[in-house]
Amino acid sequence: MSDDRLVVGIDIAASRPCTAVALSCGRLAPAVGWREALVDAEPARDDTPAMLDWIDGLHPEAVAVDAPQGYNRRLLEYAQGHGATRSRVCDHELLRRRISLYQVPSRKDVAADRVALPPWMGVGFRYFRELRKRGYEAPPRGALPGAFGAAPAVLEVFPYATFVTLLGGLLSKKSTREGLRLRVLCLREAGVRWDTRDDAYFDHDSLDALAAALTAWRFLQGRASALGDEREGLLWLPVTADELSDGPYAPLPPAPRPQPFVASGRRQGVCPRR
Repeated sequence: MSDDRLVVGIDIAASRPCTAVALSCGRLAPAVGWREALVDAEPARDDTPAMLDWIDGLHPEAVAVDAPQGYNRRLLEYAQGHGATRSRVCDHELLRRRISLYQVPSRKDVAADRVALPPWMGVGFRYFRELRKRGYEAPPRGALPGAFGAAPAVLEVFPYATFVTLLGGLLSKKSTREGLRLRVLCLREAGVRWDTRDDAYFDHDSLDALAAALTAWRFLQGRASALGDEREGLLWLPVTADELSDGPYAPLPPAPRPQPFVASGRRQGVCPRR
């Protein structure tokens, strides 16, 4: 894959800035740009247009957004009758694999109670809407990434599912030291590079943005697969259909504790955890 192709991953937030990262696509995927955008009612501030202008200026071939792309259409409930699952199709597919997530409300739910739509989901809806206005399109399942004449892709992704499917098991929360360490190692082993400087810093939001961009990168490589129904929206994962487990994922075993490194009978330090 040519190094002049770019992808962007966006971590969506409402009470704090959205975080976006651009990756250059080659054998490895180094981060080539970062951007934050705040949407805040008090005081009135909206950096979304500047964020979208920044993305447009990069001319990415795919943008992955860490948020649902639209309302729950209750397709499974209507197809299976009363008492069937009320989840979106893609969310149902994740839940049956034991990958937990936030439930997306329907338009009817929000009409009855506005707080049924979490603010961050509303921000995500807006990003998808605005990206589509700018010419980005949600690709169908089986689409040929980067085909001549194809519009740049906008993908719905879920970073936790990204890490679970790449690592092959459920992992600790990103607020824990173990969960954070596994996410960092997963990104590095997948070829993402972002912390080459001694003073490099990353947090939960930047790791989620990197995971979103990684999924977009693998989509361009033809190494991603989608769950869901196209009428409601597909959710993309950074593994092929053959690599995706069809059954429930089990928790990952605890990582071994670091062991002292002994050379010539003398303690020299502590081996890094791997």
